[in-house]
Amino acid sequence: MPELPEVETIVRQLDGVLVGKKISKVEILRSKSFGGNGNDLVEMVVDGVGRKAKMILIECHPPQVTHAGGQAVSRILVVHLKMTGQLIYVEKTQKPKNSKTQNNIETKRIVGGHPTPDWINSLPSKYTRIIIDFDNGAKLFFNDLRVFGWMRVMTNDEWRIVNDKLPPDVVDREFTLEYFKRALAKSGRSVKLVLLDQSKFGGVGNIYANDALYMARIDPRRKAKEISDKEIKELYVAVKEVINRGIKYGGASVDKYVDAAGLGGKYQEHFSVYQRDGEKCKRDGATIRKIKIGGRGTYYCPGCQK
Repeated sequence: MPELPEVETIVRQLDGVLVGKKISKVEILRSKSFGGNGNDLVEMVVDGVGRKAKMILIECHPPQVTHAGGQAVSRILVVHLKMTGQLIYVEKTQKPKNSKTQNNIETKRIVGGHPTPDWINSLPSKYTRIIIDFDNGAKLFFNDLRVFGWMRVMTNDEWRIVNDKLPPDVVDREFTLEYFKRALAKSGRSVKLVLLDQSKFGGVGNIYANDALYMARIDPRRKAKEISDKEIKELYVAVKEVINRGIKYGGASVDKYVDAAGLGGKYQEHFSVYQRDGEKCKRDGATIRKIKIGGRGTYYCPGCQK
């Protein structure tokens, strides 16, 4: 599953191609993958692409302002890729006149999320669940191999109700040191599991939890309530650092993640401990170990993480 840095990378790249495009058709090939009425998006123009935690928000407005109860009738298409979801944008354009190739049609194709086996082939494929057509001929395909992902159409008010119930992301202003302390306080669970708890704060997945705990020199097995104030501050800084570093490098391309340029992120080249079991710690030379905490692979250095 893509984590916050991977989703942020997808959002930034899709924002560059979707803004200003008008939706002409929504084709739902699997009804359980789509919530709401697809027709509510037809004739809408994309305002921007944003993110909340691991959800992608495609904000749309009508081409001419329409009012219902004094409010402009806009829509937000909320997308969650879950384990194997994928967004593929395809746009065919005319090649320059001086092009030496016989085919005068050029295809612009950007991909975000999990690549299905035929993601470079013609679409739709057997994994395509939803197709969104734009008035310039471009298409946005939502593919999902294991069909855990979804798209949902919401009004601004409906999204506001959902959003108000969500905790802050670790990159939000609301995610303060005091908020972090309260989230860890009195929890008898391991600090690693608290970091992964999306009901506490959004966006920290397994990759970045491992590396944040390493950066803060904290054993992932320790109970959250036993972490000192000094250690909490160090962990707070570490969480923000690894997430921002992940965004800087376009996320990680371990498992099935590919970014919207089809190139993948580079954070995997900078892992501190994640997937480095059996290797030497860069800090003290001890051998990195892998254990299971809450069923999740957990990597740590027994020498410097206490």
